[in-house]
Amino acid sequence: MNYLVSTFYALTPLRDEQIQEMRSTLQEWPRGTPPLLGMVLVAPDGINATIAGSPQSVSQLEQWLSQRLPMSAIKHSHSPIPPFGRWKVVRRRETVTSGVVGQSGGDARRLSPAEWHAMLEQENVLLIDVRNDYEIRLGRFRGAVDPGTSTFTQFADFVAGLKVAKDQKILTYCTGGIRCEKAAPYLKAQGFEQVFQLDGGILHYMQHYPDGFFEGECFVFDERVSLDQQLQPTTRYRRCALCGQPGEDPCHYCP
Repeated sequence: MNYLVSTFYALTPLRDEQIQEMRSTLQEWPRGTPPLLGMVLVAPDGINATIAGSPQSVSQLEQWLSQRLPMSAIKHSHSPIPPFGRWKVVRRRETVTSGVVGQSGGDARRLSPAEWHAMLEQENVLLIDVRNDYEIRLGRFRGAVDPGTSTFTQFADFVAGLKVAKDQKILTYCTGGIRCEKAAPYLKAQGFEQVFQLDGGILHYMQHYPDGFFEGECFVFDERVSLDQQLQPTTRYRRCALCGQPGEDPCHYCP
């Protein structure tokens, strides 16, 4: 079977009773042949999910959620193998563990893939990859700065040491967009005036520009490990059987 994989999030405050109701409904949701696989994180600040199944099953859940929450851009890709082992709905304290980065609130302007592509052709823009080092190692946008983080909570330390003018035009991106929802407003809260984020992240961009400015492959948090620029599962990378990190032989992390 060819699985349709859908990645999305919705950032909106949820009361405790809303979280309980949504989690209860989603836990009993899997239906279709085969049933849905994947993970949905439910938290006080919204939901964050990657799901996989038949096009009909995926569409049904997308529509149900879209009627209740302000959904982000939905990113689709495909997989010839089950991307997940089962269906999980997990309650978390936060959709993305962000530490102080997620406490600034506010907003930053979102750029569509077309606007992002045009912006990258300009001079004097600072491009920041807000993902972690093991993700960036597999691929990044041409010229992007690697903040050298192993967890997203360390992004605040990178920003503290960022020595650029406050009016510097800064472009931020991540896999599907949700980390930039935290990182871009945090940069603005630190006084940077021109901060932009890629709406829908790398996955959204590659849907529109498979031969664009992204170089290498995009790490994904499922059994496919990473996707090439045509959003096809990698034939190059795997997870190390010893440490679980993505890469090629020999493993970069293991001795």
